[in-house]
Amino acid sequence: MTCASSMIAIDALVVLVALPTIQRNLDASTTGAQWIINAYLLGFACTSPLGGRIADVFGHERAFRFGTVLFVVASIAAGLAQSEAWLIAARAAQGAGAAILRPASQVLIIKEFDRGERGQAMGISSSVSTLLYGTAPLIGGVLTTAFSWRAIFFITPPLGIGALLLAHVLLTSKPPRREQVDWASAPLLIGGLVCVVLSLMQARYWGWSSATVISLLATGAVLMTLLVVRELRRPDPLIHLELFASKEFAVGAAVISTVRFAFVGFAVFGVIWLQDVVGMSPFEAGLAVLPLTLPTVVCAPLGGRLYDRLGPRVPLGIGMSLCVGALLGAAVELHRQNYGWLVPFYCAMGIGMGLCVSPAWVTALNGTSTRMRGSAAGVLQTAREISAALGLAVMGAIVANLQGARLGQLLQQDGRIPSDRFDQVERSIGKTVAATQQGSPLPAGIPADLVPALKAAVTTAVSAAFYVGAAVMVTAAAAVAFLPRKAELSESGHGQDGPA
Repeated sequence: MTCASSMIAIDALVVLVALPTIQRNLDASTTGAQWIINAYLLGFACTSPLGGRIADVFGHERAFRFGTVLFVVASIAAGLAQSEAWLIAARAAQGAGAAILRPASQVLIIKEFDRGERGQAMGISSSVSTLLYGTAPLIGGVLTTAFSWRAIFFITPPLGIGALLLAHVLLTSKPPRREQVDWASAPLLIGGLVCVVLSLMQARYWGWSSATVISLLATGAVLMTLLVVRELRRPDPLIHLELFASKEFAVGAAVISTVRFAFVGFAVFGVIWLQDVVGMSPFEAGLAVLPLTLPTVVCAPLGGRLYDRLGPRVPLGIGMSLCVGALLGAAVELHRQNYGWLVPFYCAMGIGMGLCVSPAWVTALNGTSTRMRGSAAGVLQTAREISAALGLAVMGAIVANLQGARLGQLLQQDGRIPSDRFDQVERSIGKTVAATQQGSPLPAGIPADLVPALKAAVTTAVSAAFYVGAAVMVTAAAAVAFLPRKAELSESGHGQDGPA
C-alpha cells in the first residue's frame, strides 16, 4: 500500500521544477502549463469519493489493483506526451487513478492490521509518503537535468508494477457486494466538486469578486445541493452522508482538513516571506523549509504508536496544540525578520503534524463500519484537498489585500514612485531585498530607504495569514476533547470491523 501511495506523493509535485522545460519542449501556453498541475489535483480531489464508493462495492483489493494500473498507464502516457493537450489528459487520468487506489489502500491498511497496530502502520505509511512529497521537486530537478523531463513520469511505473506484484502475492480478492454504484449521481458529484475546487484554486489569480469565480462557486453550490437531495432519497447513495453522524469520523475529518488548511498556507507564504523579507533565493528557501517537513517524517510513526497505546486524545491534542502554537509563535516573531527565529516554529509544526495526521485518519476510519470505509476514505481525501485549496485561497487573499493596501499607502505617502508602477514594485520586493544585501542596483527604481517599509508590509500581511490559520485549527483542536478515551473505545467496541 505504501509503495503504491508513493507514486501519488511523487507525482503531486515532481512536475513543478520541470514545468519550464516542458513548456518549451511542447510549446505549451502559460495557461496550459498551469493546467498540467491543476489537471492532476482536480482529478484526484474531485473523483476520490467516487473511487471510495467503487472500492466498497467491487472490493478494496480490486479497486487497488485497478487504480494502480490506471495510474501506471497514465504515467507512461504522460512520459510519451507529444502535445500540451495529451499531457493534460494524462495528468487528469493520473489523478483519477490516484482517487481510486488511495482510498482502497488506506482501507486495506486498516483491514490488515489489528486495532492495536493500525496507528503505527498508518504512521509508517504516512511518513514515507511525506518524505517523497517533500523531496519530489528535488527528484524532478535531478531527473530533468540529468536525463529529460519525460523521465519524471517514468520513475513511478516501477513502483506501481512492484505494488501490483506484491498485491498478487499478499491480497485475496473477495466477491463484489450485492450493491450498485449510483453512476447517475457521478456527474453531479464531479461537476460540483470541479466548480468548487477550481474556483478556490484560481481565486488568487482571478479575484474573489470576478464573474468567473462567483459563477463557478454558485454552480458548484447548486450541483452539490442537488446531489445531497438525491443521495438522501436513495438506498445505495454514492456518498453515505450518515458518515458525519459518527463523532470519531467528524472530528477526524475536522483535524485532517484544518491541518491541511493551515499547513499549506504556512509553507507557501513562509517561503514567500523568506524570499521577500530575508532575501533568500528560491533554492535557499526550499532548503529552509526542511525543518517543517522532516520532523513530520520522523514523528508520524510516533504519533501512530501513541494512538495505539493511549487512544486518539493524546496524540491529537498534543499535535494540534503544537501546530496552533507554531502558527501563533511564527506570527508574533516574524517582525524580527530573521530565519533563525522561524526554525523552532517550523520544527514544532512538523512535529505536531506528525503526531496528529495519522491518528486522525485512523480515528475517522475506525469510527466507520466496514461497508462504508472506502467511501469514508474518499470523502476524507477530497476534504483534505479542498482544504488545501481553501487555505491557499483564504490566506492568499489576506496577504494580497493587506500587503497591497500597505504598499499603496507607502507609495502614496512617499510620492517618488508613480502609482502606475505599483504592481511592478510589488513583484520586485524579493529582488530588491536580495539586491540590497548584495550591494547591487535596486530594481524598479525603488529607493533604498523604502526597503525596510516594504519588508514590514510583507511581514504584517504574512503574520495576519498565520493568525487566521491558527484560528481555523483551534476549532478542530477543541473538538478533540469530545473524543472518547481509549478505555471507552475498548469497552464500547465502537468502530470495530462489522456493522457500526
